[in-house]
Amino acid sequence: TVAIDTSGSIANEDLEIFFAEIYAIWRRGTTVQIVEADAAVARTYLYKGVTPKAVAGRGGTDFNAAIRWSNEHRADGLVYFTDGHASRPRVESRCPVLWVVTEDGSTDVLPGRTVKLSQ
Repeated sequence: TVAIDTSGSIANEDLEIFFAEIYAIWRRGTTVQIVEADAAVARTYLYKGVTPKAVAGRGGTDFNAAIRWSNEHRADGLVYFTDGHASRPRVESRCPVLWVVTEDGSTDVLPGRTVKLSQ
């Protein structure tokens, strides 16, 4: 499962970088279930190698909704693309989480493994 932070603090340029990384994951033969979330899960779909024209959300940020969704759908792993600007998640993930954070994002509240994107 790949969660994308679609809150208002995520710039369109960040989304382009996120989808470039997601494409690289998908191209290697991985099934990618996308969860677009801001303060709630806004949309989910199976990624087919095409970047959507727009993402759903654009409100505030709450990591709990996407983590809860991945728990309920028994994800093998969760890759969460974000700028990290939100409260620490209260929901514990049942699978490993990798936080992929924008170059200027914050990793202060993110539990577990994080990587920073560079442009």
